[in-house]
Amino acid sequence: MSAGLLRALVLAILAAALLLPQPWRTPDPAPPGVFWLDAESSADSLLVGTAPALVARESSVPPAPAELDVLAEASRRAPLYAALPPGVRLVEAASSPHPLAGRAAAVSFRVRGAPGDSARVSLAEPAGVLDSVRVRIGARGEAAGAFRVRPAAPGWREWTVRAAWTGGEDRTREALAGAWVDSAGPPRVLVRAGFPDWESKFVVRALEESGARVETSWSLGRGLAVELGAGASFSPARLAGTDAVVVLGGAPLGPGDAAALAGYAAAGGGVLLAGTHAGSAGLPLARGGRQAVVNGAAIRWSLPAELGSLPPDRVSAAALPFAGLAPGTTLAASTTQGGVLALRPLGRGRAAALALTETWRWRMEAGRVAEHREFWRGLVDWLASAPRDSLTIEVARPFGPPGTRQEVLVYDARARADAPVPPLVVTRPDRRADTLALVREPGRPRVWRASFAPAAAGVHAFALAGSPPRAGFRATPDGAGEADAWARLSLLAGASGGRALPADSLRPAVERLAAELPQGGSRGLAGWLLFGLLLIAAGAEWAIRRFQGRP
Repeated sequence: MSAGLLRALVLAILAAALLLPQPWRTPDPAPPGVFWLDAESSADSLLVGTAPALVARESSVPPAPAELDVLAEASRRAPLYAALPPGVRLVEAASSPHPLAGRAAAVSFRVRGAPGDSARVSLAEPAGVLDSVRVRIGARGEAAGAFRVRPAAPGWREWTVRAAWTGGEDRTREALAGAWVDSAGPPRVLVRAGFPDWESKFVVRALEESGARVETSWSLGRGLAVELGAGASFSPARLAGTDAVVVLGGAPLGPGDAAALAGYAAAGGGVLLAGTHAGSAGLPLARGGRQAVVNGAAIRWSLPAELGSLPPDRVSAAALPFAGLAPGTTLAASTTQGGVLALRPLGRGRAAALALTETWRWRMEAGRVAEHREFWRGLVDWLASAPRDSLTIEVARPFGPPGTRQEVLVYDARARADAPVPPLVVTRPDRRADTLALVREPGRPRVWRASFAPAAAGVHAFALAGSPPRAGFRATPDGAGEADAWARLSLLAGASGGRALPADSLRPAVERLAAELPQGGSRGLAGWLLFGLLLIAAGAEWAIRRFQGRP
């Protein structure tokens, strides 16, 4: 290569390096790692190349169906943050992922609107309205809540959540929540108590009145007990036929019993420790405190929707408030003296600690018979509803139009991660069954993914070969039953790990998140590459000039 040609090449590279974006400058206003989608940009490029760290949609125009489909695919690759214009009113709804027949479940909702607005939110089934509540939109433009339901029969079930605003222009919006209800009978509960007292008598009565199947073990002291049921209390055979175990204060509970209950919970059972056992029975829940008397009106409840609280009556009840919680435990009720109800997952099951030792006072002194019964039945339902199957099926969305691709996930909690997964079978509305191809999710060895496109409207049921259906999807004609464009965008954002925000809050939130992202990456790679080529070419020219004896 002649020196003149090489000099021309150096000049060309230098010009290109000057014209291309330089690695230390960012020509667009989006923070590094953020794909900023506004009214003038297209979402199609989201599916090309490396996924961004965040996707931010800032537009006052509602997303079209084609854009929503692209965003639905992109939201599987990166969290989506979307701006909601002022004045947008919408309602979102979702049900518990795996409800059981006869057990308490939740239908949660989120209502968005102008701060200060109020709306009447109702829950309905085909047979009529089940419940309603009035909510006020908060300063952030949303209000959230949940309804407690108890599906009576297995199979596909759906609910309509309707929000009606009054004040100015009347407006009603609604959304559907749906889930496949698995079969289950009344919860089978084993209650171990000390010498019969008011608390144990009325706990057992409340559970029996609610329809639960109750077996009891009453301690009489000196190693004697009255066992109503087959076998010793915590023998493997008896625990295998039980959905939940309730251990009340005063009941004997040795180290061997605590170990048996821990293993039972790890395998999918539910355990409630009450009174003196709530903080000192060997299960990682809470640390017990001193004896105290709590005022029922002073208890602050923060419960999952499946559980019911005791009413705020001015009853004085004995308790052993918690002095602290174990890691992973959630405080569900507390007073100024300490916590009184704690919940946590434990293995594949669930566990709870109740510091109250006199819940019977709400029933007998305040006359709250129904509320006391629902409190205990809700606790038992929650404990007994942990999924015990080691293979679970999740459908990304419960509703959608025919002809659009839908995602199904299978989660594997078995001891052997390399064990083969049975085929995934979808039964279509015409009773025709098809087998879907399962592909292991990259980077997630215990998660499998499949996709399907519903050809016709109706309910599609999913099951692993040899097992009954465990999940469902309803294809709705022309997308009927889906939330409107803004609501679906909000749902996509929440499911992706992002969220929908008021328009004036989006950019500050995204910039704050972008600042926490690792810097660097492929931005400016071309500039650095050209800069490197320039150095190589300049070095080559210097070497040629030296060989030719020129300075």
